[in-house]
Amino acid sequence: MREVTFVTGMPQTSVTEDGNFAIMELINSDGTTQVLRFSPSMMLDFVSKVFQLFVNQRIQTARGSGHFESQPIPALNSVAQSADGSKSVILGIQMQNGLQVVFSIQPTEAEELHRQLGKAVKKSRRNLN
Repeated sequence: MREVTFVTGMPQTSVTEDGNFAIMELINSDGTTQVLRFSPSMMLDFVSKVFQLFVNQRIQTARGSGHFESQPIPALNSVAQSADGSKSVILGIQMQNGLQVVFSIQPTEAEELHRQLGKAVKKSRRNLN
């Protein structure tokens, strides 16, 4: 039977000078090292899948404990702006671990989000008092 190893460290991460690859050096629990190389699109796909995996796990854990909603993931900062030459609104959120997630949404969706945010802020302020 093959022994299972776990990643225990990540001493180096980098991007090649030409921007064609993201490189991650990993240390395994058995002391071996491995180097992963991702194209930018594969790296974004990998990060997205890992993020979704943990969000889904949080939802499942919350359901198992009798909660119907997932615990929100705290964010440090958020920003919204119009992209030059684009017909969409860019929404950026920085997570507590420093990861920045950027979304592109249509102006009508941004207007609805603006309305919902206004309501949520008013309700949160009332709850503080």
